Amino acid sequence: MVDGSLSQEEIDLLLQGADSDSISSGSSSASIGSSAGLGADMSPIEQATISDMITQALSSSAEGVGMMIGKNVHLGDPYPETVSLNQLQGELNQRQVAFVQNISGSLSGQQAIFIPMPDVIRIAAIPMGNEDTVDTEVELDEAQSATARELIGPMGYNMATQMAARTGVSLTPMPVETHICNGANPFPLRSPDAWLKIQIPFKIEGSVDSRMIVALPLDLAARVYQELQNKSRGAQVSMESEGSMPQQPTGPLPGQTGVKDVNFPSLSTHGSGPLQPNMNLLLDVQMTMTVELGRTKMYIKDILALGEGSIIELEKLAGEPVDMLVNGKLIAKGEVVVIDENFGVRVTDIVKPIERLSPSAGMRS
Repeated sequence: MVDGSLSQEEIDLLLQGADSDSISSGSSSASIGSSAGLGADMSPIEQATISDMITQALSSSAEGVGMMIGKNVHLGDPYPETVSLNQLQGELNQRQVAFVQNISGSLSGQQAIFIPMPDVIRIAAIPMGNEDTVDTEVELDEAQSATARELIGPMGYNMATQMAARTGVSLTPMPVETHICNGANPFPLRSPDAWLKIQIPFKIEGSVDSRMIVALPLDLAARVYQELQNKSRGAQVSMESEGSMPQQPTGPLPGQTGVKDVNFPSLSTHGSGPLQPNMNLLLDVQMTMTVELGRTKMYIKDILALGEGSIIELEKLAGEPVDMLVNGKLIAKGEVVVIDENFGVRVTDIVKPIERLSPSAGMRS
């Protein structure tokens, strides 16, 4: 604005209720508004409503994480703001670990939790037993990544379940994926252009004092808020309709005795409980189960020298149970048996969930 008159873009922003800061920022605010559609109109109150719901879901999961690692886990007050995808990538594409989950159903899109890589390494070191000696300056390895996914992954599922429970809309959360954001790998979030970014202080007693960032597509966040409002209005209309019903006289009519019917409340054998995702859809999904006899490490020169008749010594004692893995995750141990002319495995021990976080289990991913 050079001649003192307002441009059409600035007039549109004023009509939408934008403040002077939004006008002065120009390009960034306008790019969000033009691409986000419904999400562009989220007010600070609407953003705060969504961020409070997300923080409640994460806090519930944080209690479970604290029980698994034996430390208190605390989440602070959230700070929401709207950003473009380029802004999000510019801030979070250096030594961050993203726990990304796709959601399908009536509500669909991506959601992600970003935590600085040094803090993820510290978190993974707690159950792995090397908290005092871990080096946070190196890259996250496979064992640390698997351990962190076991701890942080349920937070994503709880966010999705909370959305379904609070809105009454069915959705299906996909498995959580871990992505290393270091500038060399593709950024895990691809679209849309406008996002709701929620910063949440994140503390683990005596180990981590950091922050996590939750990212939701702005249009998805706006849709969740809209469904919350629809459900709230529906409940209010129901209460008003019940209150408007004509009241029955409480006393006997002239010439009648004071006898009236007794209305017993209907009984229910179960509560409504939280709305569960359509987990039955996953029951027919096939997964690869592998039985591992053992492993070993060899120098390249020794591998090149292998030939017919060579014997390789494995890092497992004779008679020791074999490992049973599903998609690379250790779930049980067993002993080899022969069924007709085929090998089989008799399960002798089911691995407990807490034992999956041990260093030996984490390496099998």
